[in-house]
Amino acid sequence: MADLSPAGSGLPTRQLTGARLSEALLPVELAPRAQLQLAAVSRWNALRGVRVGLVAGALLLLLIGANLATPVYPLIQQHMGLTAFDTTLLFTVYVFALVPVLAAVGHWSDLLGRRALILPAVGLAASGDAIFATAASFGQLAAGRAIQGVAVALATGAAGAALGDLLPDRPTLAAKLTLACSAGGVALGPIVGAALAGGGHPLLTPFLAHALALLALCVPLALVHPRMPGANRPAGTPPRITTAFHLKPRRLVLPARGRGDFLRAAGAGFVSYAVFGVYLSLAPAFSATLLHTRAPMVGAVVAALLLGSSATAQLLVPPTRSRALTALGMTGLALGLALVVVAAYAHLPALLFLGSVLGGACQGIAFRSLFTTAVAAMDPALRASQMSTLWVIVYLGSSAPIVAVGALARGYGLLPAVSGFALVAATACLGLAGSVLRRR
Repeated sequence: MADLSPAGSGLPTRQLTGARLSEALLPVELAPRAQLQLAAVSRWNALRGVRVGLVAGALLLLLIGANLATPVYPLIQQHMGLTAFDTTLLFTVYVFALVPVLAAVGHWSDLLGRRALILPAVGLAASGDAIFATAASFGQLAAGRAIQGVAVALATGAAGAALGDLLPDRPTLAAKLTLACSAGGVALGPIVGAALAGGGHPLLTPFLAHALALLALCVPLALVHPRMPGANRPAGTPPRITTAFHLKPRRLVLPARGRGDFLRAAGAGFVSYAVFGVYLSLAPAFSATLLHTRAPMVGAVVAALLLGSSATAQLLVPPTRSRALTALGMTGLALGLALVVVAAYAHLPALLFLGSVLGGACQGIAFRSLFTTAVAAMDPALRASQMSTLWVIVYLGSSAPIVAVGALARGYGLLPAVSGFALVAATACLGLAGSVLRRR
């Protein structure tokens, strides 16, 4: 992993007799004793490709786990007597836990190192799975979702920054992997959840299986030796952290240059994740009404069409700096939302699938272009902090809008609520498209 030394880039590593201080989770300035002695555990000097795979795998697995419950929400509603509004609350509890933690600790991996956050995040997500799998009340379900949100918050900025550190010569690939793992994990979550829910314990098996996969990933993450990618750390570089005071929450950091591109990427991400959130929380109920089936896999496929199309487009479509193509992508997302609404009113399931694929693919092309441009303008020394700021704004799209749609669905019905949301989101997409075209 890039800059996986717990002290982070710029912090000197002290050699002690028979031990390496770089194996600690804290640098010498934060060590509880001046002569801290630790047994050398992390001796696997993995190749860069392996480290990239570990980071990408951790991010992918965390996002899969955050969306495993989408196809089993109808079963949970029947089992516990929950409403559609309760389901949207469960989805947003995850975001309400994620956003403040990401804002508070997003800069930590710039100081402590990438693995110091990624490894605990993977272990914490496994515990969230266990709580959700054994929950007997709405409160326990909410606790499991909150823990998952905290885990994703710890890893989001660190994983994106680690990929950027590991691939300094290929920034487009680093951005592509970050977005593809994020969108791909969200897309695969419902599919994996529906596939594992087909057995005799649909509310237990998906989460326990995912927890075991996370625990298995902890082994190579713990064994890989932390090191800087490429050249060694300069010998005379002063430490960037001297006391625990440096770990206190900071104000969200915007890049000093490329701020317009940063804000356009954040706005596109906000709208995109609002659409993703509505799909993930309400797609099973929406598709059940239109397709006349309550099979968990059907709702999962509808949700995965949008998200999977986004991830596929980000991986396969060549990078572009064309403003026209980026604006066309945001327009295509607006058109896809319109087709989904028309499908419900006209009772045409084909339009639901077509709108989901079109909207997802166009979103993937546009957001990747905006995201790559924004990341390229970030200060490498503050990459995790600035990337965490970007993701805080993006994830806010999965909070308040989803609660509003759930409240409208309870008061006016599911179709009017989704239609109203689609109108607002499509208008925002068209506004962003116009902003991209006006960019100098």
